[in-house]
Amino acid sequence: MKIFDIKNWGVTRVFTRLSIIALMAVSLSACRDNSLSYMVKDRQVYMFDQISQDTSLSLTVQALQIANMAPTLNTYGPFTFFAPDNAGWKQYFKNKGKTSLTDFTAAQLKTVLTYLIMPTRLYAANFIQGPQATASGAGDFLTLDISKGYKYNAIANGIAHVYQTDIVFSNGLVHKMDAVIDPPTLTIGQFLSQNPNTYSVLTAGLQRAGLLDTLTLLNDKNNTRVALTLFAETNDVLKAAGITTFANMPLPELKSFMLYHIIKGANFSSSYTPYTAPIAGIKLIERYDNTILTLDNQNWIYFNLADLKLINNSTIGLSASDILMRNGIIHNVDKHMVFDTTIDNQTTKRTQIYHYFSLASSFAYGVTGFAAGAPPPTTTSGNWRIYAESGTGTTRGTINCLFYSPHATNDSLTSIVKNIRRGTYRIEANYKGGGRGTYQLMCGNDLIGTPLNYGLGTTWEQKVFVGNYTFKQSGDIKLKLVCTVVGGLDLDCFVLTPVYK
Repeated sequence: MKIFDIKNWGVTRVFTRLSIIALMAVSLSACRDNSLSYMVKDRQVYMFDQISQDTSLSLTVQALQIANMAPTLNTYGPFTFFAPDNAGWKQYFKNKGKTSLTDFTAAQLKTVLTYLIMPTRLYAANFIQGPQATASGAGDFLTLDISKGYKYNAIANGIAHVYQTDIVFSNGLVHKMDAVIDPPTLTIGQFLSQNPNTYSVLTAGLQRAGLLDTLTLLNDKNNTRVALTLFAETNDVLKAAGITTFANMPLPELKSFMLYHIIKGANFSSSYTPYTAPIAGIKLIERYDNTILTLDNQNWIYFNLADLKLINNSTIGLSASDILMRNGIIHNVDKHMVFDTTIDNQTTKRTQIYHYFSLASSFAYGVTGFAAGAPPPTTTSGNWRIYAESGTGTTRGTINCLFYSPHATNDSLTSIVKNIRRGTYRIEANYKGGGRGTYQLMCGNDLIGTPLNYGLGTTWEQKVFVGNYTFKQSGDIKLKLVCTVVGGLDLDCFVLTPVYK
């Protein structure tokens, strides 16, 4: 019986039912012989099936089974599981006064395990300092300290060492760690309120200043999850400073005082003092210190890892650190914190600023072919660009530079300098000389120094002094180079060094 005709190259062939069956048999045989995996419906390797074979995770596997979560890790996901090893579980039993998993209810284990599983693929290369970008299954954030390296030295919630990362499966990945961590249960404000013997004076002050809700709510007025850090003064610390109540402090002063103790973000203390390598050619000094802007956006807390006392010029330390809350971190300080409102005679240090033009936000005004306010493209030629420069005397080898060529006088280049703190800085420039223009540096309408020709010398590392300037505000501030004699600029960096009177 004829089934259908196939015309091929002008030849008509007639297939019978028998020939079709024979052809299918040959095809299936060929599939088996060549192991064509795409013919198999499901050859996925799911997370739970695989970690069940890892003897170092046998207690985690049992915990997943007791919590009835094993099937979840065999679904499509994606998941990222921070999986505690057996040693971590045994220490957890000891810390809780338990002897085995059977001493916990299924609900208790589910709470812990849900906190350790994120609904995303989070590779180690994408770890960030502090709370991760994606919440875990219960909506809480796991906090990582990656200051000593993200790949094999990350610390979760200040407790667990994440020592093996990126174990990949078709529905996600696993990172092994050596401890079990509980999810945070309270916000900062709730924790303060529930511990009156330690924090009642501070809590009452925050309440009067209208800031306790800021530290209590999980989301702000824009429904964005809150991430804050509080430097808390306990009742004992305040009493030692002669403070037993904030009821009589003028309200504006009280609010400023409280805002000084709060910073944005929820990072562990180890991240506050990153190492800065020295660059002798541009007078950049080696340092382990840092300044972090407080919530009033004007004052700052100074940190120096090299000091015995971490905070504000060797006067204040941490009596308890890295207390993890649902909406951030608490550090208890061991001494009363007084912020410095002066500009010229500051007691709170500032740190040197390295303004590397190729990494900064910069904008051109008056370059032919570019609209006003255009950012620089990365290219090898043109009157407004970022490019790679080498072999001109820089001790750093190849560096990325900013080149600017104006059309006329009064054209300008604007660059945003980050992390300026109120006070006076000595500003020096590193540039490539040779046939350049003259420019006046300005902050707003204020002149900084006098017009300077940037053509002196022919190599890098001129270390030229531009001028001293006293900034009245803290934050990210625009500086402007205004052309007074037409000619190009070939800029590496500004270095801003604090000056104290």
